Amino acid sequence: MTEETMMLAPPRPTPALPAPVLSVEKLRAYYQMRFFGVTREVRAVDGITLQIGRNEIYGIAGESSSGKSSLIKTIARAIRPPLNVVDGSVRFDFGEGPADIYKLDPHALAAIRWRHLSYIMQGSMNVLNPVRRIRHSFLDFAFRHMHLPMPVFLQRVEGHLARLNLEPRVLNAYPHELSGGMRQRVTIALATVCRPAFIIADEPTTALDVVVQKSVLTMIRGIQQEMGSSVLFVTHDMAVHANLTDRLGIMYAGRLVEEAPTRSLLRRPLHPYTRHLVASLPRIGDDAPKAGLNGTPPSLAKPPPGCRFHPRCPLAMDICRTEAPPMEELLPGHRVACHAVRQELAS
Repeated sequence: MTEETMMLAPPRPTPALPAPVLSVEKLRAYYQMRFFGVTREVRAVDGITLQIGRNEIYGIAGESSSGKSSLIKTIARAIRPPLNVVDGSVRFDFGEGPADIYKLDPHALAAIRWRHLSYIMQGSMNVLNPVRRIRHSFLDFAFRHMHLPMPVFLQRVEGHLARLNLEPRVLNAYPHELSGGMRQRVTIALATVCRPAFIIADEPTTALDVVVQKSVLTMIRGIQQEMGSSVLFVTHDMAVHANLTDRLGIMYAGRLVEEAPTRSLLRRPLHPYTRHLVASLPRIGDDAPKAGLNGTPPSLAKPPPGCRFHPRCPLAMDICRTEAPPMEELLPGHRVACHAVRQELAS
């Protein structure tokens, strides 16, 4: 093949993503409060659109108060007032066609919880009942979904605990008798014992030391590959995303600002906010001081007009102050919401 022919050859098509198990469309969820006749609205999730394919680990990153936990609670339909869904849809497809989780009746919702959709919540002590043995937590969460005789069920649970390096005696323990790492592995076992098709993990490695953190992440990846599940993994730790996730979405002030395959995003971040996050990661041999990002995140009760990052953005233009940038695919498989980046790539 000549050099001229190579230059004229069309680019290879981007491989299609797996069929989505989750489709989120223009999702808006606000904290709506009314005190003394004054209504206050906090726009925690404001226009999120994303898809997660089967057998995929999708990461959500962003600094504290960016809306990560509010987003996954909304996706799991684990919200209570004052957090309410204002607009948009959350559709899951567990093999019987897509269904909006907010249009399911309580019986249908209970049928998919833990059996098809599970949730590793932030902080193991928030999940485990401190006055009941671990055995009872498995009975409460999983027994009615697995339709097994009690002896077979307990045998299945013990075998599943063994995959997480936990001995059967753990079932007779109270949560306070276990270490933080053991409690976290118990919550992972609770969320995966029914072999669900979709797992939501909210900061599952928070407060764990690095040795236990590595062990937990390896277990999550191993269980996901074994069961072929999809995982929505939320953490502010970019190093964890680099080692675990297949695709990564970056949130800022309630909005998704960038999304790409994790390796592509870390090698070439496009959005100015993502560039800062990636630049802040420590690197071996790099002893240069890290510059902080000027300013503070905006209040979601009164967010700035236009792009919400523009008060802190070094690339901000006039249009950024008045018009919110759309989330566009500016490179194959790489979506960005930024006027400056769109102009930069177009030039």
